[in-house]
This record gives sequence, structure tokens and C-alpha cells, in this order.
Amino acid sequence: MRVLVTGASGFVGSRVVDQLVHRGAEVVTAGRNPRAPSASRGGVSEHRVLCLVDDANEIEALVTDVAPQCIVHLAGASSAPSVAELYRVNTIFAANVLRAAFITNPNPHVLLVGSAAEYGPVPDADLPVAETFPCQPNTTYGITKLAQTLQGLNAAAAGLPVTIARVFNPIGPGMSTSLALGSFADQISRFGDEGGTLFTGDLEVERDFIDVREAGRLLAELAVNVDATGQIVNICTGVGYSLLELTRRLIVASGLEIQLQFDKSRTGNSTVRRFIGHPGKIESLGLKVIPPDMDTLLPTMLHPTPTRQQ
Repeated sequence: MRVLVTGASGFVGSRVVDQLVHRGAEVVTAGRNPRAPSASRGGVSEHRVLCLVDDANEIEALVTDVAPQCIVHLAGASSAPSVAELYRVNTIFAANVLRAAFITNPNPHVLLVGSAAEYGPVPDADLPVAETFPCQPNTTYGITKLAQTLQGLNAAAAGLPVTIARVFNPIGPGMSTSLALGSFADQISRFGDEGGTLFTGDLEVERDFIDVREAGRLLAELAVNVDATGQIVNICTGVGYSLLELTRRLIVASGLEIQLQFDKSRTGNSTVRRFIGHPGKIESLGLKVIPPDMDTLLPTMLHPTPTRQQ
């Protein structure tokens, strides 16, 4: 199978590429970075450089020339200098990919990778949240990713084979330092043997964390699962983890003397206290979700080179 992957150099995207290559797919990557992603891993047959992701003609030419059987669209940004840039990268790019896929014969299957941020705040009574919950995102990022989903649903209604994934909180080595655990691992890795002070935001939150490798595996499976066409699918474990507890375990894994200090300037992009996904849909597709082994995963996060943007 020939697969076109956007966002392949990102935190999640690189793991998806690894999984696709492992399954024997011929992977072509595309992005604004002129250096081919996963070059050290091997398996990527070709890399295409994009100049303007909001240029419909350029995206059409790319898809026509590559002629993929499947497109995995992972490209996106959680922050940008302006709202317009977020829409350009998170929504317009996806709309152009969908348009190009629609006019390609035969149509490739498109996997749009969205975010759990699309849901917005969810009452505790509705947790774990299922895909049928009405979305009310409370961040610009969530709004732009929901707009991507709506583009995908519209294309699916018109007959294009589209699957939409909503990824919850992937963690692992190389995660962005703009995210809590990524920031904490980065700070700790810079301490000397004497330890130091770890500056944090609010730790009294609960999240559905998933090993980034497991997220990559599930996304690769969805990319080739015809039963998922036309559906929104949560990529989650269904288990909530205390951020405070994981932070303490990260400190223990470091073996250093570390004190916690609250820094009110370290606020995330969401005020949601508890957020857990329901994995029923993905399990109904025959995919078993493997929960993260925090005892082995957290120590691997202490010495990687961080990825700042997906």
C-alpha cells in the first residue's frame, strides 16, 4: 500500500510512519521541512516539500503525482503567531487535502488526525467522553481542529472514504516542552547531580494519557481499517491519571532531590480539570488499546531531544 503522510516529523507522526513501514507500506511524506523525516529510521521511500499548505493547486498536484491509496493527515499546530495561521495550518490544509483526495481517481482513504481538545469542557457525569458528545471547544486550537473534523464529515457525506481520529494526551520521549510532562522532563534533564527546583503549573488535574507509540500503532491500524470509514474514533485508554502523581513518579525515576514550586505563569491551554476518553468505538473496530506502562515510559522521557511542534 502506498501511503502519503503529512506531519510525519512530529511527535505522533514519526511513530505512525514507523508503524506503517513495519507493516510493509510504501510511505511518502510531505511537509514544509526540506529534510526527510525518519531518515535515520529508514523506510520512507520519498519526501516532498510543500511551499504553501493553503495553496489548493499545490496540494492537488502533490496528491495526483503521489497517487496514494491512503492519506494520513497529521500536520497541524497547537499554537501559532495568529488565529489566521492556526486556521491555515489546522483547517485549510486539511480542506485542501480532502479536496485533492476527492478529485483523485480512485479516491484514497483519508485519515484525519484531530484532537480531544475538540470536545472542550465535559461534565464529570459524561466522562469518559464518547464521540457522540456535542463539541464545545474552549481554545482556538480546539476550534480549528473541530473545523477540520467538520470538513472531514462533509467530505465523507459526499462519498469520500474518511476516518477521523481524536487523539487524547500522548506522552513519551521527545514530547513538546510546551506540554506539562514534556516541560517537567526537560527541566529535570537539565539539573545536575544536586537536583533542583521543578517549576510547574496546576498539578491537580486528571488526564487520559496514552503512550505515543500506542497512539501511533492505533492510528496506523485505523488508516487501513475500512470498517472505520465515516466515523470519529477516540484514541484513548479510558483511564485517568493524576498529573501530580505522574510528576512525582518522574522525580523518583530521576533519582534526584527535587522540590516542586508552583509558577502561576505556567498555565496550559485548557482549564478542564478532568478529561478521560471512552475507548468503546475503537474497541468495537477490533483494536485493543494497551494502557501505558508508566514505570518504564516515564524514565525514557528524561533524556530525549524535545519536539517543540508537531
